[in-house]
Amino acid sequence: MPGTQRSSSITTSDRKPPLTLKGYAIRLVATLAAWLILFGGFTFIVDPYHVSEWSEIPGVNERRTRAHADGYRVAVGHGLLETQASTILFGSSRSHDGFPDEIADWPGGFENMAMGGTNAFEIANAVALAAENDTIDCAVIGLDLREFGDYPRADATYWITPLAGGSRLQAHIQTSLSLDAFARALQTVIDNATGGSDVRWETAYAPENSRERFDTELEKRYRSYLGYAYDPQRAEYVFRGIDALLARGIQVRVFIHPIHARIEEARWRAGIEDLDLQMRRDFVRLAAGRDPALSRAPCFPGDALEVWDFSGFPDVAQTGPPSPSGDVLNPWYFEPSHYRPRLGFAMLARMRGEALDPPVSADRFGARLTPENVEAHWRAVAGRRTEWLASSDDAQWVAAEYDRMEADPPPIEERPRFFLNRDDFNSLERRVSRIERREANERGE
Repeated sequence: MPGTQRSSSITTSDRKPPLTLKGYAIRLVATLAAWLILFGGFTFIVDPYHVSEWSEIPGVNERRTRAHADGYRVAVGHGLLETQASTILFGSSRSHDGFPDEIADWPGGFENMAMGGTNAFEIANAVALAAENDTIDCAVIGLDLREFGDYPRADATYWITPLAGGSRLQAHIQTSLSLDAFARALQTVIDNATGGSDVRWETAYAPENSRERFDTELEKRYRSYLGYAYDPQRAEYVFRGIDALLARGIQVRVFIHPIHARIEEARWRAGIEDLDLQMRRDFVRLAAGRDPALSRAPCFPGDALEVWDFSGFPDVAQTGPPSPSGDVLNPWYFEPSHYRPRLGFAMLARMRGEALDPPVSADRFGARLTPENVEAHWRAVAGRRTEWLASSDDAQWVAAEYDRMEADPPPIEERPRFFLNRDDFNSLERRVSRIERREANERGE
């Protein structure tokens, strides 16, 4: 009506007071906390690295399709604290693929804790962590030149695992809040829903790919070895980690992997066979410099610490490649850098003193290295190489391929170089020294 003032529909008492700075802060913290809970909870439940046995949901994470990419460290870090097996295997993908996950009839149990793409830094800290587990009596550690090059110290996921130190709870929290782990969890869910997978890993050892892998590995490894640099400090580092095992009375067997002659020849052609020998000299020197107590429950005959070499052009490494069709496979190797579990079992049997038939009999496969025999052993390796090069048409073809590469060298792999620093050594030293002091106190020393 004219002359009538329209009253406001909102009274002063109905108006919401403006947010104060404190209110904004509370809302921000609450939002962030909710996001972290959802983010971390999703990763924890999906568990892309299969840390928890209970987390296996059909259609969600039943298949851990991407765990090969970077999941070894996460699973191994927790596994070393949880395992009830008395014998643990360490090493790279050569150990991982060359031995079964478990050996059912092994006394006390055997578990494979190898990590693909690992190196001396990660292995040393893994064995130091294993020394904290009271059920472990024996450790078998597979090593190769690859672990002692000037490569990055650790994979990114290493730092969110118990391998890096800290409690299991801390590692679980770090993994749940990791962007890398979240990405793997998301991939896992998508792959389970769509049927996808990391096909490269699933078909790596397919029979139809075998001959191609045997042939193409030559140039790949030759290029890698042309740019290889040996870091002797990493041998010191690994054996300092081994000291934690020895202090606990855990028996240790270090072994050098049996790669195929095709790849061993790449080292000689790249001119780094002297580094291969130097690694062996360092191993036997470091092993001989230790005087550990008797092992508390030995799995192998002999001393508490021994070094074995299963490489060096043995008969099994001189076997021919698969047929082009894949109908006939090499009985000992998936491809020249990775051996089959059949050969892994043979190495365990040799170190246990069991009788085996050729080509893995005691006189044809494997040798315990000592400071007294390492030089003669290497002369025998050189002799077997000469015999192999003159032994077959396949060896002649391989030699011709390396002749071609030497005449027209492929480009050397350019990459950053990394070296262990004082902090790396100090951190490992603290872990090992704590175990040594604790054991000495318990013995009343």
